[in-house]
Amino acid sequence: MTAKRRTHLSFVEIALIALIAVGGAFALHHGQKSAVLSADPDPAPVSLTGRTVDSPAWDRESLYRDLYDSLSAGGREVSFPYDCSDEIFDVFRQVLADHPELFWLSGSGSLLKKTSGLAVTVDFRPEILVEDGEIETRAAELEARAEEILARCAAGETLWDRLLLLHDILVDETDYDSAAAEALGGDRQADDFLNQSTSAYGCLVNRRAVCSGYAAAFQLLAERLGSECRRVQGTELMGGAPHEWNVLRPEGSSGDWYQTDITWDDPLFSGEPLEGYRSYDYFCVTTEEILRTHTIDDPESVPLCTADAYNYYVRLGCVLDSYDFDALSSVVADQIENDCIYLKFPDEAAGEDAVSRLLKGQEIFDVPAVRELDVKTARGTSSDTGTVCIWLVR
Repeated sequence: MTAKRRTHLSFVEIALIALIAVGGAFALHHGQKSAVLSADPDPAPVSLTGRTVDSPAWDRESLYRDLYDSLSAGGREVSFPYDCSDEIFDVFRQVLADHPELFWLSGSGSLLKKTSGLAVTVDFRPEILVEDGEIETRAAELEARAEEILARCAAGETLWDRLLLLHDILVDETDYDSAAAEALGGDRQADDFLNQSTSAYGCLVNRRAVCSGYAAAFQLLAERLGSECRRVQGTELMGGAPHEWNVLRPEGSSGDWYQTDITWDDPLFSGEPLEGYRSYDYFCVTTEEILRTHTIDDPESVPLCTADAYNYYVRLGCVLDSYDFDALSSVVADQIENDCIYLKFPDEAAGEDAVSRLLKGQEIFDVPAVRELDVKTARGTSSDTGTVCIWLVR
């Protein structure tokens, strides 16, 4: 989303007010509107931990560092003794994209640019919807919850195991915040309730979030596990609703990239959830797979994902190119002790055909491993990604 800028010129100084909404916040994710702050040529101090950056020698990297240092300390205003007005909003956007732990920032902000002769001062004020003392309290809660989850993930023997555990914990212990999603789809203005639901804090501490909260939480913890992780903005292909998910590089700079959507692996059930069922349809998939159900706002900014080594179904060994009864029987035998048996076909049509043949045609009862059990009934589902799940009722 581009910055919206308004300028006001006076004879003795230039006051520039700008408003921006950036990734991970509700304004970008859901198109929520915010009010433009008005300029005050001589603003009163409002900063809890306001800072003035001392050195006039600067570049984009130092601007990023100075801004992050102040924001992470809870700063409500940062003063720069140089003209960074053309760069500040892009850098602010990048800081928030890189640091989901800065949950108290709504994603909007304003700046005041003042000139006196050759001297230039830029005062930047991020919009903060959390009371001063509450920031420290919530930050401590977020860190404690993050440490608890990371300790549980440490039980995984490999990095893949640890990332899978992280996926499962977020899916199992987070409820999708339908109330917040409905509010974000309307004209509701920025407030603390909505800001929490779109943040890592909402997902991890409140255990309720919309998609941007899931994505921020996964980014925060995946990076703590040693992986590189970013957030992706786009839309749902069906309906066109704004959406946010992740691209993940498990092994860091030397590895491949994968698309991962934790929200869409956390289904909303109309009835009781099926025992043993957990979706991995959007865990470490390719760009081609994600584009079957998603669109990406800025495809050139998102790494192309073509690898499948970290894909759950590839690791499980249940990927089938077509309906081959002998190959299918072998896959079923490998999972026969599980509550849910997974079969992964190339697309939705192939998955639906498999369910029809296995259940309606009752071919599941011809599978040797199934015949050896006292199976009374079988149930199954297929997804729009070609995943088939079979439950054997004994």
